[in-house]
Amino acid sequence: MRLYNYDTKLLLNMQILVDNLEEDYNISFFCRWHDEQRLTGASIYYGQKELSSNLVYVAKAEVYARFPITEKGICRVIVGKSKEKPDALLCSVIELEESVCWESVFNYIQEIFIRYASWSQKLEDILNSGGGLHELCVSAMDFFQNPLYIHDNNFYVLAMPTWVVGMGNIQVDENSGNIFFSQEKIQKLQKSPAYIQTLSTRGAHIWEPSYGTHRMLYTNIWTSDHHYCGRFLLHELNRSLKPGDFLMVNHFATFLRMAFDRNLFKRNDVTSFEKIILKLIKGEAIEQRYLVKRLEMLGWELTHEYICLKIEIQKESKEILRHQKICSSVNIILKDALSISVENGALTICNLTLSQYSRTELPVKLEGLCREMNLTIGCSNHFYDFTEVGEYSRQAEKAIQLGLQRKPKEYFFYFSDYVLDYIIGHFTEEFSIRSICSDSILALVEIDRQKGTEYMETLASYFKNGGNQTPTANDLFIHRSTLMYRLERIQKLIGIDLEDSDTRLFIQIAMRLLGYLN
Repeated sequence: MRLYNYDTKLLLNMQILVDNLEEDYNISFFCRWHDEQRLTGASIYYGQKELSSNLVYVAKAEVYARFPITEKGICRVIVGKSKEKPDALLCSVIELEESVCWESVFNYIQEIFIRYASWSQKLEDILNSGGGLHELCVSAMDFFQNPLYIHDNNFYVLAMPTWVVGMGNIQVDENSGNIFFSQEKIQKLQKSPAYIQTLSTRGAHIWEPSYGTHRMLYTNIWTSDHHYCGRFLLHELNRSLKPGDFLMVNHFATFLRMAFDRNLFKRNDVTSFEKIILKLIKGEAIEQRYLVKRLEMLGWELTHEYICLKIEIQKESKEILRHQKICSSVNIILKDALSISVENGALTICNLTLSQYSRTELPVKLEGLCREMNLTIGCSNHFYDFTEVGEYSRQAEKAIQLGLQRKPKEYFFYFSDYVLDYIIGHFTEEFSIRSICSDSILALVEIDRQKGTEYMETLASYFKNGGNQTPTANDLFIHRSTLMYRLERIQKLIGIDLEDSDTRLFIQIAMRLLGYLN
């Protein structure tokens, strides 16, 4: 496909197939012969005469022995030992052990083509829908499984989905919010002859600085008028770089050049989808058609099941890019989740329809991160309309506020556990607690104070046990008949009927406001 005069069609080669196959299969032999990027898919070989140089053919060794391929350049995957001599091969060949099921190999290769094509299509969709460098880099990080970033020709970072130890000294301008390399690193690079030579390269190359601890795969970004405007770097930190990564970085660079040509980036600006979420949080109107399109880029739908997590930093930290680290760490831990940086932490939206975990598993999954970074998390109720994300993000934030009041040593709070606290808290926004509470309860408090009785304690235990008399009597260390007498005495003293549901609810609320019930 061509976007703005750029060829974005992704073709694979045999090296890319080897990179993927060796993760699950033992490759006994690999011969590369003019291994250009020209493969569009896989086919089963059964001896057919008409063959395509754009396909890789998969079959057992005996099939190739019975029906030899004389046409040169036909790529093949052989399960078993081929009888052909390596020197006589005029094609690229991958041989796997004979014990492997050739049908599963064929399906595996088909999945490789689908995965690569899906990624390329996603990059096209990002640009077609107005996305920029940040969205492109997020997609690339998921694909390459290594941290990465883009900087311009002045060493300002234009996109960095995540920052991890080892990526270099990064600084943040407090006034502008620009992210850039330290002056020490910039000066070191500018004085390095080896680095200066890299500024004229085209395509993907390895850069391994003498002062560094790991390799980087980089490509310079050149505008359509041949001006150097920045660099894309893929750090070899999470997994080893493979030969096929060079080809994929070159492919990815095509989309980066389009983004630069179309000025699809702004410093000091959040990504377009983050803007949408921030507007929803503020209660601003969003065109639903545009929102649906942005959700589709994630594979999400407007009516999927969601929850919001508010993640707050509990102690001050000088750690660089801490908010960004929280977002990227949560996105790695929780699949099908989106995190954005907000005041004092991050907001994470979890798609429970697509995820493989339930809401109750979240505390276990995030416990390590919370303890490492001293975080507290509030969790909203479920919702089924993405446009309501603002309301449920406030629920998550309120869960932290209310939860810390009751359990200051905990790190994870569900809003559903504190709904009553929230409701009761609103009772006292206009009137004082004493003016809201019934005269009868206040009178009972006064009787306890003057006569040393334990009527309020009795009611508190009674309500905590759901009105069950036997466990209440056990908690108070009294006989059940004594409890019944005491409850009758309380009702006569203050003129209430505990059999009436509205009366019981009001008495419980009053006692909670006065601190007799938690």
